[in-house]
This record gives sequence, C-alpha cells and structure tokens, in this order.
Amino acid sequence: MKDYCEIKDGILDLKDAPLKNVGNKEFWSQRALRKVVIPEGIEHIGDWAFAKCINLETVEFADGFRPGLFGRDVFKGCESLKSVSFTGMDETTALFLALCANRLPYDHLIRSDDVGKKSWYEKWDISLVAKLKSDDAEAKMSAALCGEEDISYDGIGSVDGEMPGESADYVSKEEYNKSALCYIRLAHDRYLSENVRGLIEDHIRRNRFDNGSGSSFFAIFEECGSNISYLQTYLDITDPDKDAIAAMTDALSPSEVVARSYLIGRASDAAGNGLDDLML
Repeated sequence: MKDYCEIKDGILDLKDAPLKNVGNKEFWSQRALRKVVIPEGIEHIGDWAFAKCINLETVEFADGFRPGLFGRDVFKGCESLKSVSFTGMDETTALFLALCANRLPYDHLIRSDDVGKKSWYEKWDISLVAKLKSDDAEAKMSAALCGEEDISYDGIGSVDGEMPGESADYVSKEEYNKSALCYIRLAHDRYLSENVRGLIEDHIRRNRFDNGSGSSFFAIFEECGSNISYLQTYLDITDPDKDAIAAMTDALSPSEVVARSYLIGRASDAAGNGLDDLML
C-alpha cells in the first residue's frame, strides 16, 4: 500500500492521494480500517477495492453519486459497514447502500444507476422479499456442493472467504439476519408499499417466539442491539398474550434489563386488557 494511502487511527483519507482510480483489491482485508474519506475527482473504485475490511464502518464521498463509479463487490464482506454516503445523500439511502454490502448482499443495488430514487427502493424491496423467501439450509448446501465455501473470484479467495460456522450456525444467523432486515425496513419505510409491508409483517409472525426458531424475537437481541423500538414493533405485529410475554421475559438474559422491564410492562397491560374484557 502506498505511503499516501496510510491508515491513521482507523481512518483512510485519500484527499491528498494522487489518484483518479482506486485499484482492484487496493485495500483488500485491511482490518485496521474503520472509516474511508474519498475526495472529489475519483473516477472509479475497482473490483473488491475494500472487500473483507471487516471493521470498516463508514465511507464518505465528497462527490455526489454517479453511475459507473463502482466495480464489482467493492464492499463485499464488510460486515460492520453502516453507511456509504455521498454529498447530498440522505442518511436512509446511505444506510441502505451499506446494507447491500452485508445484510442484503445484492451487488447490483450498489452499482445501480438510480440509487436513492423510488425505483431503487423498489428494487431493494424486491431483493429483500427474495431473501425472505429463500431457504437458508438449501443455500448453505448448494454453496458447499458447488465448492463456494472458500469461493474465489479472479484469485481473490482467502481463508476469510469461508462461510462461517457449521450449517446449523449459518442457518440460524441467516434467520436472524432476515428478521433484522425486516425491522430496519419497517423503521425506514420510505417508498415501502403496503404489499411489501404485509410480507415483512407476515415473516415476523411466522418466526415469532413460540414458533420454530423464534428468530424474529431473538434477532432483536442477537442482531439488532436490543433495540426497544424493534421489540415494540415485534409485539405490535404478533400481539402475544400475557403468558407468551412472560415466557419471552424468562427467555431473556438477566442482563437485558431494559427489555425485560418493557416486557413486564406489556404483560401487565395485556393482563389489564383481559380483565377489562371480562368486566364487559
């Protein structure tokens, strides 16, 4: 890596770099990298330029977004990425671009020519619905049979490219990831159609606490940072009775103090509603 591309305190600032293009695999697997600042005038970001930078969180462009900027899988495997922002871009689109690198890895969405527009959000939702309908176990088996567990594109493969864990662990993580995407989309519902909203809510109901793996409940704590607003969304959609809420409370770790307190309050409300119904 060139001297002008030095990473300082986790930040790569390319404003003084004599670059017009960022080369293929230029910053591949730079684990120290947390933030990238890209100045005006960069014409192209090469294939896998920042792939497998597993601690990269934010990427800031001084230019506005333009088609043709990105090569293939520029941010592939950047599992911590939270924002890919351009001048004039709103925070929701920056978040959803980042999700295309990890939670919803559809590279065509990053390289699309209509990023941020209604048509782009519609394509994003089509990709989300396709993911929700996919069979995680089948996908894992297919990858294994095709030799993709250490998949290599043009020699890019590495040990880090291997799919994580045993099949059961992979399937569980993917189940939680799907539910996390559902909550994020409901929380940022720009251009969200009623049809897609219904499909998302159906997914949450089908994977509720007392059904199957309960991924739509446990994902709140495994994948969503114990976000109480997501827990509220879950309860509003699934509408559990007080006994189900009590079971959820018991299933949580004692360290989940805020969530447990919130559930206890909801259980009390549910019990009160039940008493009101009896009195009527």
